[in-house]
Amino acid sequence: MRPRIMSHNYLLAPIQELPSDFLVKDVKLAVLGTGSVGKSAMIVRYLTRRFIGDYEPNTGNLYSRLVHVEGDQIFLQIQDTPGCIEVQEDIAQTLDSLSRCLKWADGFLLVYSITDYNSYRSIRPLYQHIRKIRPDAKTPVVIVGNKGDLTHSRQVAVNDGFQLANELGSVFLEVSTSDNYQGVCDVFQYLCKEVSKAHSCGSGDKRRCSVIPRPKSPNMQDLKRRFKQALSYKIK
Repeated sequence: MRPRIMSHNYLLAPIQELPSDFLVKDVKLAVLGTGSVGKSAMIVRYLTRRFIGDYEPNTGNLYSRLVHVEGDQIFLQIQDTPGCIEVQEDIAQTLDSLSRCLKWADGFLLVYSITDYNSYRSIRPLYQHIRKIRPDAKTPVVIVGNKGDLTHSRQVAVNDGFQLANELGSVFLEVSTSDNYQGVCDVFQYLCKEVSKAHSCGSGDKRRCSVIPRPKSPNMQDLKRRFKQALSYKIK
């Protein structure tokens, strides 16, 4: 029996507008991997500090929230992609469905489960497709081995994760969404920082690198006083 494959392109959810009171950095991340590796759980765990088990809605939800990274306020959008890729042999048939998301995002998390070797095997072709769509080497990619607490069911060694990351020129982290919030937080915080760094180096625009309050409304009494002075000066 052939594995289930996504047969249609999913659409990104409407993008929420930035709050009008602040100018902030805008960071867009995409989380990719096979089904049941804990992508949705990682995202919700980071944004809410609330664990939702292995629940994976498989709907391509877009999450957004203001977060703080090393003193900067960031409007973070995270695209949760469907777990559509089941085995390496069929991955080529589904990569095109992800192309729109790959063009949209600024940084990527490639997630596998340490208890599922096939999910680990999908990381390399995913990474290669990202580099095909986004040939700029500055686009940061982090490889994450999830479910690090399930050592009794481990199918992927820690060294395998490090070796793959070294071969691809990426960064590797192993986390446990259920047991270690800080590890999950470190993954997203690191990627946000790398995206922000790439933006700063690429654009040279420093205006959005810190929180800037909205200018205060002018003092009406002061404006009236200046207007009267101007009239008085013209009369003379």
